[in-house]
Formats: sequence, C-alpha cells, structure tokens
Amino acid sequence: MFGIYENFPEIYQGIARFSHATSPKKLQRVLIQSLHRINRNNDGPSLPEFTQYNIEVELELGIADGLTFNYIDKEMSRDCQERIRRNPFPTLDFLCIVRYYAVQKKRRSPLRFDYHMLRFSFSENEVELQVYHERGTRRLPIDELVNFLTERINRGLARKKLSPLEMSHMRAP
Repeated sequence: MFGIYENFPEIYQGIARFSHATSPKKLQRVLIQSLHRINRNNDGPSLPEFTQYNIEVELELGIADGLTFNYIDKEMSRDCQERIRRNPFPTLDFLCIVRYYAVQKKRRSPLRFDYHMLRFSFSENEVELQVYHERGTRRLPIDELVNFLTERINRGLARKKLSPLEMSHMRAP
C-alpha cells in the first residue's frame, strides 16, 4: 500500500508530537515538498562535533510503498502531491538515510551511514512522528534528526504562509 511500510517496527526509539493549525492535506503536501527539497539540496544537519571533525552530513529520503521505498525525486513528489490531493493519508512512512563523509583536503570519504524509518501519523490538529533506528552508528542523535526535519517542514509551511508545527512532546534517547 502506497505510503505505508508493511514491516514498520512496533518498537521505536523516538517519538515527537506536534500541534498544528493546518489541514492534514496541506500539511502532507508541504511535508512531501520539504523532503524532496532536502533530497535535492544535499544539505544535512550541522552539529559542532561534525564541524570539529570535518564531517559532512547528507540525508536521503524515500516514501514507503508496501515493502519498498521510493526515493523522493521530482516525479515521485508530483505523484505524491496528486495522491494527497485526491485523498490525504492517515499515516505516511519514510526511509531516512543519513550519510556521513569525512572531508580532508577537499576529498570526501564515506563513513558508515545511519538508516532510520519515520512514521508520520496525522489527525486534525496533531501530528505524531515515530522514529526507528534501523542500523548504523547513530552519529546523529534522534532528537537532532527530529529537530532538523521539523525546521525544514516549518520553512515549507512559512513559504505557503501557513502556521508552523509546534512541538508538544518529544522523547528520544
């Protein structure tokens, strides 16, 4: 089923709840646009420890489709927008690959990546985000990942002159 990962784990490492004043349909459309923009720009979170050790971070995001994930490129973004226009989803699942690169003398060497599964559950005035760390070194803490995604989604909402997500609860190790 499009938008849902059939094997999403029941146990997750992080959860965040947000209140919002935007319709779920508009919020989902902005969410997809924001994730596509992250894929296109290859800019990831920047933490002091990454800067200190010359580590660059990039995120790649894909949307679930049954047992697979589809990279959110321009075509997939358009397809998602059309599906949301017809009927918004109660839940959307994503794969988030956090790529790390050590930079020395303008040369990038890949480090071990982190793989996260994200589940956004939508209701009229609330969104819940569950984060499951599939594998990797967990260089990027889950709360930092959530904060980065929230900031990017809120930028997208601001572009559309919509009210931002407001975090009401977060629990992450």
